[in-house]
Formats: sequence, C-alpha cells, structure tokens
Amino acid sequence: MDWNILGVALLLTLSGLYFLETERARASEQTITVRALKPARTTLERAWLAEPLQVFMRQMQMARHRRSDLWPMDKGGF
Repeated sequence: MDWNILGVALLLTLSGLYFLETERARASEQTITVRALKPARTTLERAWLAEPLQVFMRQMQMARHRRSDLWPMDKGGF
C-alpha cells in the first residue's frame, strides 16, 4: 500500500472531523416543539420515513436513467 495515499486519506478524514466538530460547537441549540413536527403528507414522505435507503437508491436510479443518453459508462465506452 502506498503510504502517501494512506496519509492523504487520514489527513482528509481528520480535517473533516475537525470541521464537523467546529460547526457543531458553533451552532446554536434549538428546541423544537411537537407542533413544529408535522406528519408525512405524501407517499414519498411516508416511504422516506419508513425506508430511507431504498427511497434514496430508487431516486439515484431514476436520475441515472433520465440522463443515461449522456452517461458514457452506460454505453460501455470510457
């Protein structure tokens, strides 16, 4: 394994964690009342609450399918 790649990956991970921690510390704490939380209204919102990973993957597939004419990997070319 190349040590340079490992070093860069470690540096990026640590800098990302540092960024997340500083943003979390800077953000103000918000209290949300129960009235602000509304139930899911549409079928998509209900599906997202029940199975978020499947909904996300389905949306990704549909986006890829919509642009498949522009995507060279779908045609087998590089």
